[in-house]
Amino acid sequence: MTGEDEPVHHCSLAESVDLLEALAAAEIEHLDVDELRTIVIYRQSILMVIAREGQATAAREFDVEFWKESPEDPDQNPEQILAAFIDELVAVTDTPRHRGRCQAD
Repeated sequence: MTGEDEPVHHCSLAESVDLLEALAAAEIEHLDVDELRTIVIYRQSILMVIAREGQATAAREFDVEFWKESPEDPDQNPEQILAAFIDELVAVTDTPRHRGRCQAD
């Protein structure tokens, strides 16, 4: 699980999207945990995506937590990984961010 010092990014979209469908469309490895949470492997790092408004199949707001760095590149910047992941995920949804909002905690 993530510690209190692990980075978290919050994202708010203009309309609901299916996060699982977006992950599949972006060809990002993921594993459903329940109706809200999905574990993601992105650039060999492990992230947790949590729907905050709605469920993972219809979310307007979600958090992305950085859980574990890549074993191949442990010096990766977690903030940059989270930002790149969100950019890639949101791009495949073709849904604008709500007032441009996806930010670090």
